[in-house]
Amino acid sequence: MNQFTPAPTQKAYDIMEAVIARGDLAKLTAQERGKYYSRLCASVGLNPYTRPFEYLMLSGKLVLYARKDCTDQLRAIHGVSVTDLQEREREGVFLVVAKVANKAGRTDVSTGAVSIGGLKGEHLANALMKAETKAKRRATLSICGLGFLDGETELGEISGATRSPLNDELDRMPADATVPSALEDMPHVDEPKDMVPDLKTQRYEAQET
Repeated sequence: MNQFTPAPTQKAYDIMEAVIARGDLAKLTAQERGKYYSRLCASVGLNPYTRPFEYLMLSGKLVLYARKDCTDQLRAIHGVSVTDLQEREREGVFLVVAKVANKAGRTDVSTGAVSIGGLKGEHLANALMKAETKAKRRATLSICGLGFLDGETELGEISGATRSPLNDELDRMPADATVPSALEDMPHVDEPKDMVPDLKTQRYEAQET
């Protein structure tokens, strides 16, 4: 008897549109979020058990932001190094421009900015270091092709942005083979059963037998 896979329902399409087009993970179940998280980490070579990403509520959407662990791992994986730092002050704002290069020779530039009006002593020193950190992390994410918010340096500067209590799910991620594979399909994605996705190109290739 022939078997067939039911076509995704309209609700399934709505959920995937929320995730892919709007970046809102709130409509996924805990299991689906775990699969998405694992697949995302695997696609860029990150270790999910170090929690390189965490959940953030931003403008009513549940999104992921990058932690320090994320940019540290990306630098090691892609051989990213800072080749130049430029500093300047403009109307009470301290700016740092970081230029980075990866092991393939590609370069990128990003800017970190903090307000330093009225700051002195230790508070000023912390602000200057924060600007440098922001520039380096933003440049690292950019050169690696990840458009995630660097939450640890920018979270307090975005109105209405708060860490989500769903981050507790990451603490319960099992450290064994039951963790969803990066190649395991999301339940609502209609993919050929004898094909597996190439995560870097998003093309399908025949699965080896």
